[in-house]
Amino acid sequence: MKLIELKNASKYYLDKTFNLTINKHELLLITGTNGSGKTTLIKLILAFIKPDRGQIIYCQNLKFNYLPEKTHLPDFHTAYDYLFQISKLKKVDLNLKLLVDLNIPLYKKIAHLSKGNYQRVAIASTLIGESDLIILDEPLSGLDTKTTNTLKRIIKQLKEEGKSIIISTHNPKAFEKLAAYHLKL
Repeated sequence: MKLIELKNASKYYLDKTFNLTINKHELLLITGTNGSGKTTLIKLILAFIKPDRGQIIYCQNLKFNYLPEKTHLPDFHTAYDYLFQISKLKKVDLNLKLLVDLNIPLYKKIAHLSKGNYQRVAIASTLIGESDLIILDEPLSGLDTKTTNTLKRIIKQLKEEGKSIIISTHNPKAFEKLAAYHLKL
């Protein structure tokens, strides 16, 4: 089942045209050098920007969860309080297994977290809730090998549950076995 289809979609400042179909249950891996169009493609998919040419077709009632490359979390909350509030906003129960799997220091203030722990909280906040498509832009930034392996297991499980996933990364080897398609820009 098609979730999104890009037909000759392009932006005037990028010398690329995107013809791409994102299907249910698939993982799309996007790689490329800086300036190759990864972020532009993600912004087109998310409808943050509109194509100058071509079109993007979405299935009805498509729900997204998005982890940007750079996140800004509220420093004054503990990780638990922040994630609990996110779950309330998304009207779902907080997935405690996810928090344990990601080994998040729940009662530390976000301002006092290391880069890796900060990224774990950002990932958890993205994965909370029901969505059809999860988009992760450089999710491995700051993560150690153990957490990277945990995230790969979580992504595999989400894919098996019927989620579609797009990952933009400079480390494609981490996700190549899970990917249905690898778009190299």
